[in-house]
Amino acid sequence: MNSRTITVRGSAKVSAAPDWVVISFTINSEHYDYGKCMEQVAMQTESLQKDLAAVGLERDSLKTVDFEIDTHFQKVSGRHVFRGYKAVHHLKVEFPFEKEYLNKVLRALSRTQSQASFSVSFQIKDPEPLRHKAIAEAVKNAKIKARVLAEAAGVMVGNLVHIDYSWSEIRFHSSLEYDTVTESMPSPSYDFTPQDVNVSESVTAVWAIDN
Repeated sequence: MNSRTITVRGSAKVSAAPDWVVISFTINSEHYDYGKCMEQVAMQTESLQKDLAAVGLERDSLKTVDFEIDTHFQKVSGRHVFRGYKAVHHLKVEFPFEKEYLNKVLRALSRTQSQASFSVSFQIKDPEPLRHKAIAEAVKNAKIKARVLAEAAGVMVGNLVHIDYSWSEIRFHSSLEYDTVTESMPSPSYDFTPQDVNVSESVTAVWAIDN
């Protein structure tokens, strides 16, 4: 059995334009009374649902990511004084990326009464084909490197003995964010050109060396 091998690490990066938008919302509510705090955050959420429904997004398209409510204390003269309750509701909505429609959604949010802050992410809905392409290119890159090394050493590359690949998550987020939106905020109109999603993958391959 041939024990002589050559080990190389192949890498590749491929890119694609985003085709999916995720808007993440945060709604905050504070009140001394627990029931009032819950009622207030529910009203703000309802207001946001109505705003999104007005631009054609189904009511149930707004999903809760996380919800928490906790007591709020303030330190006064060395003592922790109870100041009521704080509720935080994290939500998101997703839809295909289309510039004109995204602007329509943002214009609606500029007039919202929900007092929600939000951020916009541009992503690829199904990244697997892009990942597969990157993996294939990484394998090709490894084989090219192996051949270059073998040629320099005066030997031939034989059969593939082993290949190792570690899965990694792929996601791209934009940096477009808003603080709490108020009624006085001007209606935006943006010419979005999101940055391409770059997917980098690598593999480690081992080939036998022939004489």
